[in-house]
Amino acid sequence: MARPAPRVPLDSPWLWLGLVLGALVVGWALRGQLTPYGPAEVHADRILLPVGSPGSPLGTDNYGRDLVSRLLAGISISILAGIAPAIASMAVGATIGLVSGYVGGWLDRLLMSVMDVLLAFPFILLALLLVAILGPSFVNAMIAVAIAVVPRNARIIRAETLSLRERDFVIAARLSGAGALSIVAEHMLPNVLPTALVVGSTEIGQMIAATAGLSFLGLGVQPPDVDWGTLIADGGKYIAVFPGLALIPSALVALVSILFVLAGDDLRHRLARTDADFRR
Repeated sequence: MARPAPRVPLDSPWLWLGLVLGALVVGWALRGQLTPYGPAEVHADRILLPVGSPGSPLGTDNYGRDLVSRLLAGISISILAGIAPAIASMAVGATIGLVSGYVGGWLDRLLMSVMDVLLAFPFILLALLLVAILGPSFVNAMIAVAIAVVPRNARIIRAETLSLRERDFVIAARLSGAGALSIVAEHMLPNVLPTALVVGSTEIGQMIAATAGLSFLGLGVQPPDVDWGTLIADGGKYIAVFPGLALIPSALVALVSILFVLAGDDLRHRLARTDADFRR
C-alpha cells in the first residue's frame, strides 16, 4: 500500500510567516537585481513615478527614490525592531515575575506596585514618554517599546509562578533542602518558558507596529536610515495624489505584524494540545 503524500498545512500561520519572511530576505539579498536604483539615490527626473514604472515597479517618492529599494532596505531594521524588544522585554518581565511570584512578601508588593504604576499608562503613551526622555533614535525606540511591555509580561509570568509555587514537585524540592535559586532555575523556569515563548512571539508583531509608529512620528529611525515607519510618514504627505507611497509600506507592516500574532496564537494552541495529550 502506497504511503499517502504528506499534507502541506496551508492553514498554519507558521507556513505563511516563513514564506513572507523568506520572500523579504530573498528580496533584500537580490535588491540590486530587482531595481537598478539604491534606497538613498535621488533622481530629479524620476519624482513621483506611478506604480508599474520601468525600473521602479512600485514607483518613486518625492525625491525620485525607488520605493522597492527603500522597502527592502527597511527589512532588517523593521524585523529587528520586533524581535529584539520582544526578547528583551520577556527576559526582564520573566525575571521580575519569577522573583516576585516565588519570593512573595514585601518584595512582591514592591515589584508589583511598580508594575501597576507603569500599567496605568497606555502602552503607546508610555513608549512616547520614554523616547522623549531618552531622545529620538532607533535604539531608544526599541528600548522604549520593550520597557513599555515589561509590566504586562511580569504580571503574566508572576501569575504562572504563583500557580507553580504550590505544585507538588516544587514543595518536594523545597522539603529536600533545595535553595530558592535552585528551585527557580531548575523547576520554575522550565515550566514558565512555554508561556513566555507564546507571549513573546505574539508581541513581535506589536513591537514592529509600535516601533514603526514611533518612526512615523519622527522619534524612531532617523535619516538617512530608513524603516517602514519612515516610509509611511514620507508617503502620507502625498496620500491624495500617490496613495501607494503610504499604503504599500502600511500593508507590509500590517501583514508581517498580523502573521506574527497569528503564529503566536497558533503556537499557544499547539502547546495546549501537547499538554493535554501529555496529561492523558
